[in-house]
Amino acid sequence: MKNPILNFFIIASIVPFLVQCASQTDVDQLHYQLRIVNKKLEEMKSTTVDQLQKRQAAASGQVDQLEKDILKLQSQLEETYHLNQRLKEQNKELQETITSVAQQEAEKRQEALRRMEEQQLEKEARMASELNEKLRLQEENVKAIQEARIKEAERRAREAAIAAQLAKNRSDDANSGIESAGPMQHIRVTKRKTKNSVVAPAVSPVQEQTSSAPTQASQPDSTPVQTVSVVQPVAAAVAVDSFQQAESLYQKNKYGDALKIFEQIAGDPASTNGVTARFMMGECLFNQKEYDKAIMQYQKIISQHGNHEKAPQAMLKQGMAFEKLADKDTAKVIYKKLLKKHGSSPEATAAQENLDKL
Repeated sequence: MKNPILNFFIIASIVPFLVQCASQTDVDQLHYQLRIVNKKLEEMKSTTVDQLQKRQAAASGQVDQLEKDILKLQSQLEETYHLNQRLKEQNKELQETITSVAQQEAEKRQEALRRMEEQQLEKEARMASELNEKLRLQEENVKAIQEARIKEAERRAREAAIAAQLAKNRSDDANSGIESAGPMQHIRVTKRKTKNSVVAPAVSPVQEQTSSAPTQASQPDSTPVQTVSVVQPVAAAVAVDSFQQAESLYQKNKYGDALKIFEQIAGDPASTNGVTARFMMGECLFNQKEYDKAIMQYQKIISQHGNHEKAPQAMLKQGMAFEKLADKDTAKVIYKKLLKKHGSSPEATAAQENLDKL
């Protein structure tokens, strides 16, 4: 753009000098070139300058639009800032509300847990009271049965004493008629007495008293010291044999017969297998599906022999018995007590497995 205009001014300045020297043809040609240059200038003005003006106007319009957009963005930023401030305040209030609600919920949960623990303790106490009451009734029934058996044994002892006295009277009458054979007859009676003193006491303490009464009546010269020295080892051997016999019956699924023998062993205070026999009584009853009675036998071991090796087994089987009776709540309580008191025992693992299934 600058070069054509410069050329135009140069030509315009030298034209007067050239007119004086040039011909008319040259002048016409110069005018023609000037018209061409003017035409080009007009074209350039109409094209380039107009385009530049239009571009400048467009740019000015864009600048105005940008300014408007910038103002709009600034307004939006201010609104966003205020909105963020309000959101922060709302978040703060919401956080305080959430904290308050969480504290209230935590207090409610703690209160609910406390109530549940109190209810659980009340339930355990009630169950323990019920079990103790059932155990007391069971003990009273057993005591009544034992007293009845003792009375029956006493009655039989009195009858045996009367029979022995009658036999003695008959023997005295018979001996008075055959005095010549007295020493030999006395030897026979003494031998029969010695045999009975060994065998009869091995049955039970009651029968020992029963058999000793008629024997002493028939033979005044027999000594009590000899009878005691023979009875004690025989009774111990019989007790061991009885326990083995009961175990053999249990292994053969003869639970009723085994139960009777285990009951005799458990009722003997001098027995060394009393607790084990009591546990086996519960096992016999459990296998006979008499779960209520089995629970009572297990409870005797738990309450009276809590540190015995059979105590964890008794608690485990007691919980299983309650499961059989569809009392899952009580079973859970017993399993938890077993885990708490005998957590290191093998029965605790089985109790945890049963507890997970409930």
